[in-house]
Amino acid sequence: MAWGLLACAWLVANPPFAAPDEADHYIRTVGISEGHLIGRTDPASTVGVTPRQIAWTRQTARSVSVPAGLDPRPYTCQTGGQHGSAACLNAAHPNARAVTLVTAVGNYQPLPYLLPAVTVRLGSSPPAALRLARAAGALLALALYAVALFALYDASYPGLSLAGVLLAVTPMAIFCAASVNGSGLEIASSVAFVACLLKTIREPGARVWWIAAGTTGAIVALSRPASPVWLLLDMLAVGGWAATRETFAQVVRKGVRWLAVPLLVAIAVNRVWESMYGSHVAIETSSLHAGLVAGVHQWWRALPELVGKFGYLNVKLPLVLPLLWLAPLLGLFVAARHLRRGEWSLIVLLLAASLVLPPVFYALFTRPTGFGLQGRQLLPVFVVLPLLVGELAFSYRMRIGRATRRALITAICFGVAIVQAGAWLVNAHRFAVGPSGPTWFPAHATWNPPLGWTAWVVLILVACATLALQAVHTAGVPDFATEQA
Repeated sequence: MAWGLLACAWLVANPPFAAPDEADHYIRTVGISEGHLIGRTDPASTVGVTPRQIAWTRQTARSVSVPAGLDPRPYTCQTGGQHGSAACLNAAHPNARAVTLVTAVGNYQPLPYLLPAVTVRLGSSPPAALRLARAAGALLALALYAVALFALYDASYPGLSLAGVLLAVTPMAIFCAASVNGSGLEIASSVAFVACLLKTIREPGARVWWIAAGTTGAIVALSRPASPVWLLLDMLAVGGWAATRETFAQVVRKGVRWLAVPLLVAIAVNRVWESMYGSHVAIETSSLHAGLVAGVHQWWRALPELVGKFGYLNVKLPLVLPLLWLAPLLGLFVAARHLRRGEWSLIVLLLAASLVLPPVFYALFTRPTGFGLQGRQLLPVFVVLPLLVGELAFSYRMRIGRATRRALITAICFGVAIVQAGAWLVNAHRFAVGPSGPTWFPAHATWNPPLGWTAWVVLILVACATLALQAVHTAGVPDFATEQA
């Protein structure tokens, strides 16, 4: 419920096209709504600033016919601003003519745009069409998050069993789910996929969760060009956890039977699409050292974006909010400190990979495009860390004192609620009055969403109170089997 309310507040109150490249994703969605999975190539495209960026987007650019009244350009005036509010939207008016526009994401994997394409043409204006498309994408992402919750929920330990999921679904994950892009579906399906895999380790004989893992994994593979890489890395991380369990042999047998076909088919479809329409970069091994050095700086800059960085990546969170999100994760790990040798090895290996993987990925694949590393692009693989740490704590639940468990769940629930609310309010403040505007922005807003800011602030507070009250609910549940006995 809380995630649904948060997503609703994001998709309506975030200004139109105020998400990374959302106008381009919207044009891609409109093109698919007209029955075209891929638009016409546009070799004359000059999207970007540097020669590298222009060379890259020239491969991705496609021309799309946009029907009358759905041209997004009059509503993108706020996307490049660094200091002002979204007040320029007050003077925007729909273009009554049909136009042909170029989208810089025209060759991206089509799956994330299919459901939004069903609703986008129902809008009477670009903002209305965009919000309908956002809502369609958010519904699918929320369904995947619900799968993750059902997979890991344990009635005997309700709070502890879901701690990893609560920490994996960051404000950035909700923001992407409530925007038109490919990242929202990729992140949500990755959370669901890892959760389903962890469930199969708990209960290898439960066929439904193997089917769910195969389905959600296939969705991951079909979300974005690099998704198969994240899928395989998620499987390796969870496979390492499975190797420490007594049920490992059964997990391997079931995995080969239920996962091999859907995942291999999905990866093959992804690769066929990329070979036919995808973009290609020349890996620069000659300047690998410079790329790795730059990659370290890029990763340090992108790290807080795992929690949140909004707008056109120009709405930053105060550092205290990412740190507040990290603190319960560290507490969860400390609580599960009773690890065996193989489990310690896995954790050390994952932490080392977390330090090394982003700079290497940037140096080899992102730097040649001319663009920077973004946290949302890495979330599909980094969700495995909070989910695994949560599973560690759950597996050692009998060794964690009752008072410690309750204190930990209270800290997680209240911390998650504060950061989710704080992230939305920072973004709302930026677009209502600008970063230097009054703190209580609803009374001074120069741009207002439908229903006004006060209604959405109240909704956000209700959503985050629901998250916080989960701790109170957990404290009132006789949730420890041995104590019940």
